[in-house]
Amino acid sequence: MSLKNMLGKLAKKAIEEAPNLIAKAAANAAAEASKRQAELDRRSPSVERSYSNTSSEPKIGGFTVNQWDKRWVRLGKLENLTIENLKPYNKSIGLYKATENGTVKYIGRAIEYNNGGFRKRLRDYVRPSDSGRKHQSGQSMNSNAENLVISILIVGNSAAQVETVKQLEKAMIQRYGSVSEIWNVQRN
Repeated sequence: MSLKNMLGKLAKKAIEEAPNLIAKAAANAAAEASKRQAELDRRSPSVERSYSNTSSEPKIGGFTVNQWDKRWVRLGKLENLTIENLKPYNKSIGLYKATENGTVKYIGRAIEYNNGGFRKRLRDYVRPSDSGRKHQSGQSMNSNAENLVISILIVGNSAAQVETVKQLEKAMIQRYGSVSEIWNVQRN
């Protein structure tokens, strides 16, 4: 067998194996998200106040806003987020943050744990139909998709964490004073 034939067969096998490798990577990401969720589930989703000597900062879902702020996971540019690379987050709920040139432009929430979680919410901004872009924030996200870097903050995957997500969204919007009031209009 010639080197050319051997390389051709190896390339063909690699192409055939690629979907399996992608699925395995997605499964590993989902397993990691589940581990994080298990840790979060051990904590109460209600707002608490810590009276320890080190901090009197309020806690949301068992963590301070500062602690939550260290847990963002960078996904990449909004325009490049596909259904496939968002699949591990289908049932995850929490916050997403859009930054442009290092400035936070928008903080939103994904709370539909039974309807696609982060995948659905983030894909609304870039899919061909504009049904997810009726408001100014959605239009701004869509028109700036090539410049926005998206990070997510996984809070949970059930109804029990929805209130935590809402509280955390308000706290993060306050934390990032640079968030545009035009993009971030809170309704509830």
